[in-house]
Amino acid sequence: MIEFHPVPKPQHKRRVSKRVDRGKFSAKTIKEIFERDHYQCVRCGSHYLEKVPHHVIYRSQLGEGTKRNGVSICISCHQEAHTKKEIRKWFEDWIEKNLDENGDRINEKLD
Repeated sequence: MIEFHPVPKPQHKRRVSKRVDRGKFSAKTIKEIFERDHYQCVRCGSHYLEKVPHHVIYRSQLGEGTKRNGVSICISCHQEAHTKKEIRKWFEDWIEKNLDENGDRINEKLD
């Protein structure tokens, strides 16, 4: 009779994150984005936000999960951003005009 003695899988950290996890926002980054945007949609001002910020440069286009690449967005603006090119361009322009290289608002630093 053959005996089976399984060995537990080692619990080490990954050197490189899984492909599915690359580009996702961390919990810390999500909180920083919502705080920066005062918990309202940057386009229309609504407080009915998606749970996860919008990637301005999509993950499929190698957009990163950084504070600069994310914006607080409501459900209706998010749907429009994924269906209308002019809305997507609006978010790209908004980031260029309002955020520095770290993803903080430029106009709030002047206050």
